[in-house]
Amino acid sequence: MKIRENRKIISAIYLLAVCLIGILLFLANRGVPFMMDDDWYSTNLATGAPLSGFGDVIESQIWHYNNWGGRVITHGLLQLILMTGNAAADIFNTLTTLVLAFIICRISRKNFDINGSPAIIAIFLFALSGLFAFNPNIKMSMLWEAGSVNYVYSTVWILCFLCPYLRAVEDPESPDLRLVNLWMIPLSLISGWSNENMGPTCFVIALTVILIRVRADKKPVKAWMIIGLIGSLIGSILCILAPGNFVRVNEIDKLPLSQELINRILSMLRGIGDFLFPSLIILGFVMIAAHTLLSISFDRTEGILLFAILLSYGAMILSPHYPDRASFGTMVLTIATACRLMYRIGEKDEKICASLIYGMTIMIAMGACIKLCLYQTV
Repeated sequence: MKIRENRKIISAIYLLAVCLIGILLFLANRGVPFMMDDDWYSTNLATGAPLSGFGDVIESQIWHYNNWGGRVITHGLLQLILMTGNAAADIFNTLTTLVLAFIICRISRKNFDINGSPAIIAIFLFALSGLFAFNPNIKMSMLWEAGSVNYVYSTVWILCFLCPYLRAVEDPESPDLRLVNLWMIPLSLISGWSNENMGPTCFVIALTVILIRVRADKKPVKAWMIIGLIGSLIGSILCILAPGNFVRVNEIDKLPLSQELINRILSMLRGIGDFLFPSLIILGFVMIAAHTLLSISFDRTEGILLFAILLSYGAMILSPHYPDRASFGTMVLTIATACRLMYRIGEKDEKICASLIYGMTIMIAMGACIKLCLYQTV
């Protein structure tokens, strides 16, 4: 009875922490109004007039695709959200971030139950807090509306795309998700069409899972797997080969090839040291703890997630520069991998789970709250 009561108390504390972070996030969103690119995307890009309806968004994105860049899915959604106003956009951003934390937990583990322990809430709090505590630039990737849609919103549907593939790797006998052959068509297309590094990552992960299923599991490939593979490939091609991308490239002063290569390598190294270091340190700590304390060996799903981290990071070598906000997708995959290992620790030994996961989560949540408080007066 005492153990059960203690679990309820711990669960209540974590739920209160989740609510606190949710409130601080909404207030932080309120402190950052529409700015910079938001002002431009609030207009019809083809005419310069203020947006007046869905037709203007379509016209804008046709112009955008041909003259500026291929991210018409995310920027089209951005324009729709901008038309709702600041207050509504702040609500959407807050809810979408909570959904993202939930999906991080969902792709981390097929089964949420850990012997009735508060670990499930703690891991959700870890995922939510990590989005802020490990983020090198909260303002530009989560509070600025253009950044939020490009990174938070797009990561939600990218993880939704990866979810059934990771599920198939974890349990080859698992039944198909309901109507997956139907909803995989638009989901794979918009996932591939999201941005230049995560789109190709979706395609390569889908291909890898199919190869594992055929060669290792000796199972037939399911229709939704092929649909997702083709859809993500088409979306990636449409995003990367947009005429607008080449228009912008031609406007940039070009350096000699050797200097350009050196700059990109230095930019990538800076990405690890300045942007991804906190999340990688935590992931490394959890990996070492899982292996040394409980002899937990890495399984195929964790291998896929680690591969996705490398892919999303490595794809940035194709970009002329690596801004801090571009590390968001890689950071999310790192958090998801850590969450999965934390689930496995909780399943195997609740005492170690309590001392490791609970303590670490509280510290990370405190860091997230402190960082969010800094944006209340921005």
